[in-house]
Amino acid sequence: MQNLVNKKNAATFWKVGVFLFFIVVDQFFKISADSIFKNQNFAFSLPIPTALIYLIYFVLIACISFYVYENHKKFFWWQDLAWVLIYAGAVANIGERIILGYVRDWIYISVYRWTGIYNLADGFIILGVVILLFSSNKKLA
Repeated sequence: MQNLVNKKNAATFWKVGVFLFFIVVDQFFKISADSIFKNQNFAFSLPIPTALIYLIYFVLIACISFYVYENHKKFFWWQDLAWVLIYAGAVANIGERIILGYVRDWIYISVYRWTGIYNLADGFIILGVVILLFSSNKKLA
């Protein structure tokens, strides 16, 4: 029984540690960036009223949290990592919006006719989603 408790504590510790590490890295690069775009809009710069932005955040985080809580015992390590990435990105961006009133974007991407300004937290969310899309409940070989 004690061994099981230690394994659960270790698993929780690495998830919290990686979560905090990703937030610190995101904030470090935002502070270090030469040029910052103050994004006061929603994802993909959609012009949505602030109250609606917070409602969307609340509903999404609540739904995701319920799903993760109900299914976390079935996850493999890479799915755990994907959810940590998603939560870290979300918390970093939502925290900025609450504290600063906007999200700091600094990574300029332009490919063909597609352009945008992003930050690492956005990248964490996208990477987490990609991992989940390509993951299965089969162990890696």
